[in-house]
Amino acid sequence: MRYNTILLDFDDTLVDFYDAEDKAFHNMAKFYNHYPTEKDFQFFKKVNQAHWEAFQKNELTKEEVLSHRFIEYFNHYGIEVDGKEADIRFRDELAKAPVKYFDLALETIDRLAQICDLYIVTNGVTDTQKRRIAQLDFKDVFAGVFISEETGYQKPMAEFFDHVYERIGKDKKEHSLIVGDSLTSDVLGGKNAGIATCWFNYRDKSNNSEIKPDYEIKNLSELVEIVEKEEA
Repeated sequence: MRYNTILLDFDDTLVDFYDAEDKAFHNMAKFYNHYPTEKDFQFFKKVNQAHWEAFQKNELTKEEVLSHRFIEYFNHYGIEVDGKEADIRFRDELAKAPVKYFDLALETIDRLAQICDLYIVTNGVTDTQKRRIAQLDFKDVFAGVFISEETGYQKPMAEFFDHVYERIGKDKKEHSLIVGDSLTSDVLGGKNAGIATCWFNYRDKSNNSEIKPDYEIKNLSELVEIVEKEEA
């Protein structure tokens, strides 16, 4: 078997993050008497994405990302908020939002767990991610969970993966595959770590970057074929 260790991103790989983010954002905004349209929500997503990408490049601290994204968003509408307070409200709503699985996710994880060691590798805030992961129907099949805030590093930093393999065994690295929706976080991180990469492109995005994954899938069930094919 070539791949017997699968590192799985959490948000927008195992579960639909867009769905949870939408609910959390609108519930948070109500507190500030702001009732965003779909266009407003898309604007927030752009602001949020830009902040997290800056974090991945070590241009912003995590604390700056968490608060400044809301200050920038609400300033656009002439609303002054305490960024830290808005972040706490948002993340609490995010943690409470019911998880929504992608098609065939449950069946895929069940099958993969029979033939591979599975691990969750996610960027994010520990409390929020742990509360969300606790909702998973299949959480007990994972051999470990690694959250960036706990490790002290974030994907795509090679140090994040060094931390992972120091704990699960460096011998697993040769036969590992990382699966995630982000080219700049998961795929680039896998390449920085020297492991095989699989881009979960559920939303059919164009790849105009120089980051080229080893595999690209649009449904998690395709992972089983990749693993079993390599096994044969």
